[in-house]
Amino acid sequence: MISYSIKDFFSKKFETESTKLLLDTPSYFSAGAMEDYVYKVCRHPLDDFIQYRFKNPINAEITSKDITQLSSIEDCTINMCKMMLLGENRGYSLSEIATELHMDNTYKNNYVALTKYGENQVKTASQLGLCFYKDELWYLTSLGVVFPKFQETIQNKIISICLLRDPFYSKVICSICQKDTCLLDFMGILSESTKKRRASSCSKVLSFFIKQCQEEDVCVYNIITKK
Repeated sequence: MISYSIKDFFSKKFETESTKLLLDTPSYFSAGAMEDYVYKVCRHPLDDFIQYRFKNPINAEITSKDITQLSSIEDCTINMCKMMLLGENRGYSLSEIATELHMDNTYKNNYVALTKYGENQVKTASQLGLCFYKDELWYLTSLGVVFPKFQETIQNKIISICLLRDPFYSKVICSICQKDTCLLDFMGILSESTKKRRASSCSKVLSFFIKQCQEEDVCVYNIITKK
């Protein structure tokens, strides 16, 4: 029986290989194997993932693209995955993503707004490991394909641990595990007004992790969003 360690999860090896199959030779892609991987990974305690990140920090410098800007957390996660699955993961442009997510035609005649909305949502989904960019189009990863199949408890756990693979969120999480933390301290490259706007988006994403901490009795400190 195959098992997956926390190190396996952080290496992304199985996910990367599965995503390559998904796009290049879809007949060989196994959704069942991917689901099994998620269930087994999620059996590890959250604190073990946190301790791994403490011992193996991401040293990459935080850039503006790492600091989330979103409009709808649902559109960045479950709605994004369901929408792309309906289109059989054929590859989407930013405007197509926004159009499909905004069926009320709010942005119908505004290409710039459409593109920006699509960009904000899909880039967040990418941070969470659900989507990726290839040949100027966006696709679901192998994780994104199976994500809608799980109950909310598993969805919340997998997003929480995926945040620990992100340069920005892993640093924030390591900080809140030790002390009260101001989000703005991790956004030094942004203007003051942009920091305030993005702090709200980042808090929405971090809410998955905070909820998981409550589920698993992991102690974390306060997140402060203004000075």
